[in-house]
Amino acid sequence: MAIPYWTRSLDEVLKQETQPKVMISKKNGNEYTADVIPVLKVLSTGSVEEINGKFKYSIVDINNDLEYSIKAPNKLDIQFGTILQFKNVRGGVTSNGYGWYAADSVAVVPRNA
Repeated sequence: MAIPYWTRSLDEVLKQETQPKVMISKKNGNEYTADVIPVLKVLSTGSVEEINGKFKYSIVDINNDLEYSIKAPNKLDIQFGTILQFKNVRGGVTSNGYGWYAADSVAVVPRNA
């Protein structure tokens, strides 16, 4: 699996369609527009890490051959291979050239769905 390297827009980096969404900053309450992936289904590697009250899920996108992490506000009991559905995924570049990714929520997708 390749680790995505942030050099372009979110849709180019994660190879998913995006759409603009008006968001409210939790830090200062200001409105801003961000490109988001409305719904993203990926596989869990089984790793969840708590960071500052949020949960960082290590995932793989087997359709696009990518491996990265997404932070979400809720914690799920997961294992390797669990199908996860993230809502309103957004991201940006970090100082090391890779990206950060966050979502409004995450849920387990039943295997028969």
